[in-house]
Amino acid sequence: MRAISEEHASIIKAATAAAYEALGGVSRTAEALGVASSTLTKYASTGEEWRDSFIRLDLAAEIDRRCDHPFLLTALSRIVNDERVSSFGAVTASAVLRLDGVLDDVVRTVARAIEDGRIDAAERQAIRSRIVAAKQDLARLEAMMMEGAA
Repeated sequence: MRAISEEHASIIKAATAAAYEALGGVSRTAEALGVASSTLTKYASTGEEWRDSFIRLDLAAEIDRRCDHPFLLTALSRIVNDERVSSFGAVTASAVLRLDGVLDDVVRTVARAIEDGRIDAAERQAIRSRIVAAKQDLARLEAMMMEGAA
């Protein structure tokens, strides 16, 4: 019996994939951590063979330290605190439009920030926040595409 729900498992897998992407991909993450890329790949995989394999806490902590955003800590915190975590769900027209909205948020935030010809610290933080949200949704979509879930 599994200790966590399928929803929570997919959230952890998506956060893992997003963190890898933020560090430049699985190969660069593996190199930075001194572990095999095959080891890391299974932690982000939603395939049946690896569905119960999750990233070790020591690796998760190190990855989050190296990222601009603590993907794994945020995901685990939301799960532990029973916070509602939006799932990408199935690839539907509605889900694609929601993703489009998230990506548009990035573009609008950047456009507003550059209107005056410079980007200040608060604007940079707002942009990074929008990028993080977009990366999380894109990582979920990518995981679905890798597994043929669409």
